[in-house]
Amino acid sequence: MTDIALKEEITSLQNLRIVNPVVDEENKYSLTDDGNDLRNMVLTMSVWGRQQMDDSANRVSTQIVEPEKDASMSELIKYNEKLNEYM
Repeated sequence: MTDIALKEEITSLQNLRIVNPVVDEENKYSLTDDGNDLRNMVLTMSVWGRQQMDDSANRVSTQIVEPEKDASMSELIKYNEKLNEYM
């Protein structure tokens, strides 16, 4: 992802009130309360869906480690890549 595309994506998430517009001193973005609720809902639905497809997927929830509410962009990208495997 290019820097321009990343900036556009962050701006879009900020406009949707999913990501706070300010980063902290460690250059981490934080989710808004709505963004955190959305993340939890998507994660829950993806694990449930995976479990419906594969009975052995009961172990999926231990394989996905959620990032902290305040996470660096690289942590969020890594989390999204892992989450995409189950969506």
